[in-house]
Amino acid sequence: MPPSQLWRRSRVRETRRRQRQSPPTASASQLDPRSANPFPVYDREISRLRAHLRALKSAQWSARSHCRGWSVKDIVAHLSTDEVYNQACLDGTLRQLPFGGGLNGWNGRGVRIRRGMSPLETLQEWEARQERVRRAWGAIGVNGRIPTSVGPYPLRLQVWHLAQEYAIHADDIEVPMPARHRKAQLRWRAAFGVFAAEEYGEPVDAQLDGNGVRLHRDGRNIDLDLESFIAYLTNRPQQLKDARQRALVRRLVA
Repeated sequence: MPPSQLWRRSRVRETRRRQRQSPPTASASQLDPRSANPFPVYDREISRLRAHLRALKSAQWSARSHCRGWSVKDIVAHLSTDEVYNQACLDGTLRQLPFGGGLNGWNGRGVRIRRGMSPLETLQEWEARQERVRRAWGAIGVNGRIPTSVGPYPLRLQVWHLAQEYAIHADDIEVPMPARHRKAQLRWRAAFGVFAAEEYGEPVDAQLDGNGVRLHRDGRNIDLDLESFIAYLTNRPQQLKDARQRALVRRLVA
């Protein structure tokens, strides 16, 4: 499982049309994942998610998430599955993982085998796995490289991918966030999203100006707010509260 498949494990759907990418604007280039330290961002995402999950009442664990067919508890089970992969990369046991059935098979199996676990057991497993991986990453250092299913990969970029993964799933279960923190989060997610799409070989032709995005599609310019652009990148129009923006993003990802 390549490190760049993390979004795909989140059921991400990028546009398949290869387009000439416009040079990034100054605001977009403020984040360069190849040099920026991802650990503070990653740690904030983990802390926010952990605090939210620890405060959930029993009934809230069975609530539906924005990830079709999955409950809040299923999302946490999926995050444990992600950490199983991360641990295997560090332990040299990738070949022992059951990747039959592709990414969808891996995702579904990881959730199904944890359906019999209680919410507390599910939370404790995720916390233990995530903490172990984080300690190992810290020992390696941000400039290191780690083994993956496609060979050595920069740890710095892997951590950015995981920060994005956790932010996506936090939105799936509607983890609250102060408005000023949300704006800063959306900015780095949009900038990293453009970088990651190019890394996948599916560049998104978009210009970021700090508070919005101009997306170039099929000879048209489409102005999106940051929330809508993130929903477009992650194929999650259902996360949007504004019905008009939700309909627009649904048309864009159709």
